[in-house]
Amino acid sequence: MSDPLHILAITAHPDDAELLMGGTLACAAKEGKRTGVLDLTRGESGTKGNAELRRAEAERAAEILGLAVRENAGLPDGRIETSVENRLVVATWIGRLAPDVILIHYPGGRNPDHHAASILAREAAYSAGLTKFGGGGPVHRPRRIFEAVSYLPVSPTITVDISDVIETKLEAIRAHHSQVGGAFEGGDILYNGMADLIEPVRFRCRAYGSA
Repeated sequence: MSDPLHILAITAHPDDAELLMGGTLACAAKEGKRTGVLDLTRGESGTKGNAELRRAEAERAAEILGLAVRENAGLPDGRIETSVENRLVVATWIGRLAPDVILIHYPGGRNPDHHAASILAREAAYSAGLTKFGGGGPVHRPRRIFEAVSYLPVSPTITVDISDVIETKLEAIRAHHSQVGGAFEGGDILYNGMADLIEPVRFRCRAYGSA
């Protein structure tokens, strides 16, 4: 077992942590805290890229954010379920990484993986503290859970000032080039090149900060 983490982000896909809480992770790492990300899937079912390419992109983004650890739970992309079996997988990772705080998706939204990941992570955080739940690994329950929101019309109760690391967050997002580096027509959203995604992210960060 490695040294415990101060903060662990548990998100569905390899670029979700960067988009949702990359600034918070970068801030914490800059302050000398041990931070990490647990990607629940490899993003292999996405329209663009593949599992191997997205793994390399995730590793590059982890370096940019200064993460102490980045792991992957290996759940099937596009098919995350809140099953007991999956809860055991995630709870085992929580026991190994022993985070004080976990950051998760805000439930809801149109991507079913994001919604399921939120519920699964919250349930696993509780189960990880049960000595008889199973798995045989370390028992640990995080002290706090925070839900991160970006694209949903929700007023946050807590905001983190990431002014000093906003460019780090954006650089980490750019590291996922297969997802944001070219024209993407994936339904009713069109990201015509990287700049069209980066600027809305910057705008949302400003909007939350101004509030």
